[in-house]
Amino acid sequence: MIGYVIGDSDMITGFKLVGIEGVEAFTVDEAKQALNKALTRSDVGVIIISEALSADPSIREAVDKVRQERVTPLIVEVPGSKGAANKMQLSDMISKILGIKI
Repeated sequence: MIGYVIGDSDMITGFKLVGIEGVEAFTVDEAKQALNKALTRSDVGVIIISEALSADPSIREAVDKVRQERVTPLIVEVPGSKGAANKMQLSDMISKILGIKI
């Protein structure tokens, strides 16, 4: 299993330096295409996506759906080179994924 990164140019460059491939996404549409491509690959075990991109409602929906319905790949959201985006509280994320209120 390999990792795959979706983010800005600084993020992609940093991960490439440690051997993790990825794609630079400038727009939400490019990020959605990259996410869909990564999800079709059987060798991708971890998808690393910038918080700035995953904050978009359409990408958020896709990420949440993968987390609810699939074991792999693991999707990790990390701050991009511009810093952290608004973070969802862990309890809110668990509630949303499991469908229960904590």
